Amino acid sequence: MDTSLTVIIPNYNNTKGLRYLLSYFKEKPYKVVVVDNSKKNLGFAGGINLGAKNVNTKWMLILNDDIEFKDKISNIKDSSFAKASEDKQNTINSLIHYAEKNKLDAVSPILRNPDGRVENFGYKILPYGKVEILNTKYEILDTNIDGITAACLLVKTEVFKKLGGFDESFFAYLEDVDFFLRLSFDKLRIAQDKSFGIAYGIEVLHNHMTTTKTMGNFKARQDMVNWWRLYFKHPEKFKFNLDFIVERLRNISGYIKASLKK
Repeated sequence: MDTSLTVIIPNYNNTKGLRYLLSYFKEKPYKVVVVDNSKKNLGFAGGINLGAKNVNTKWMLILNDDIEFKDKISNIKDSSFAKASEDKQNTINSLIHYAEKNKLDAVSPILRNPDGRVENFGYKILPYGKVEILNTKYEILDTNIDGITAACLLVKTEVFKKLGGFDESFFAYLEDVDFFLRLSFDKLRIAQDKSFGIAYGIEVLHNHMTTTKTMGNFKARQDMVNWWRLYFKHPEKFKFNLDFIVERLRNISGYIKASLKK
């Protein structure tokens, strides 16, 4: 197994999270690139693209600075899902093994919130402009997921670069949604059933919204703008109707409420 890997971590004033990750990777044989967004904030998309610029390893691990590794593979016996790697040296080696065994270009582990709940098993993009989070693995048995989160994302470097990385106009939030829409419609992949997925049995802890909580109305403003970006960039995925307009009005309402809390 080729474990050639570069880890890219954009950081925006989350000193505690960054210290943990640097300590975790200290004795591991991976290249680690930290992009400091605290002086000049390039956004998540721009930070990852900058970090990936000179990467030449086979794999990249895109990583939020609020991720913690459990380095424990659960014993899932469900035969309808691919088994987790037998290489239990660490979570990342297991992710690489899983991706290569299942011929995937991108894979995410299961993300658990601090309260123990599963964050998601991927998501569907609804035609009126909303992400439907799939919270149980059984929800995806009869449907193809539209994407996976970039909070802890193992992706082939050549695939990431071929698609031009993340679209930096999204700055932060929904850049991964756009990326997987582009990956799904890549002309070279028309004959391939699936090129990304969730690694069942491999888990990490996600201290969700650690940075966002300190940034006032930032996320609400990004959501309000970025959904329109997605609509104009991927018109085939959406329907401009009353439901779409109502959802965009909800974005505006959320932005106003978040602004009033500042």
